[in-house]
Amino acid sequence: MESTARDFWKMVHDRKCGVIVMLCDLVEDGEEMCYQYWSKTGVAQFGEYTVDLLEEKAVKGFLLRKIAVYNIKTADAHQVVQLHMVNWSPDGSCSNLPTITSVIREITDIQMKTGNQPIVVHCSDTVGRSGMFCAIVTTIERCKTEGVVDVFQVVKALRVQKPGAVLTVAQYRLLFEAVLVYLESFDTYSNFVRK
Repeated sequence: MESTARDFWKMVHDRKCGVIVMLCDLVEDGEEMCYQYWSKTGVAQFGEYTVDLLEEKAVKGFLLRKIAVYNIKTADAHQVVQLHMVNWSPDGSCSNLPTITSVIREITDIQMKTGNQPIVVHCSDTVGRSGMFCAIVTTIERCKTEGVVDVFQVVKALRVQKPGAVLTVAQYRLLFEAVLVYLESFDTYSNFVRK
């Protein structure tokens, strides 16, 4: 919705978010899923915020956009990276699971460079793909820190904050599959050494 774009950029700018993970396309099945809150070329303005697309490139099944956000009132500038997955269907099926793990790796790399700035994750309905993505990331983080893969507990805790997240058996199965794809990309699970 166009009317929320200014509020979106206010949140990103005020919280100094380092990454935006976009898990939907602008239009899916002929229906608008998300308002384009950035400019494809040049600068777009949303209230007191100007948004400038600095770079856009395709990377491992997703689009990476570097965006500069400038607050006209305070003369304060901020940069954010948008990671836009385009192969995750509204029904929760993903045509290429390694894309999810590539996005997670990209987030990790960005976080290491920027000092763990907040991350914004969104899709079209706030619970479907966003809930799945958050569950996958949380499961992987728990695996790294605790040595446990416990999808059930992660989903249970997530549903307290996001009722309606991970609703189908297919979505639940996808969580396991995505975590397995991530773990299989390492030689040894215990220390997560990349191949």
